[in-house]
Amino acid sequence: MIGSIVSLAVALFADCKPESHDGTYIADWKNEYFMADDTIIIKANIVTKRTGYRKIRNGQLKPKAWSVKKWGLNDPSGPVVELGEHQVTIGNTVYKQIDQ
Repeated sequence: MIGSIVSLAVALFADCKPESHDGTYIADWKNEYFMADDTIIIKANIVTKRTGYRKIRNGQLKPKAWSVKKWGLNDPSGPVVELGEHQVTIGNTVYKQIDQ
């Protein structure tokens, strides 16, 4: 009987795979000083954040600039990434998943 329970528990845990959050997530925003769009790519626990932004000065839109940052998903020196269902949150920014 105990052997059956152990076998059942092992079988149940064997079927449990950690949920993958690999994918591409996006967010964009605008205020009086700049407009920006972020793309977060998570692949094999590596996070790549690509930001394109345009400064707004005296009502004029400046040329687009880019920045790229990369860190490990649980790296203590990187930003905290909160994983959700079809979204991730970094700080106050919520990124929606665009591929599934």
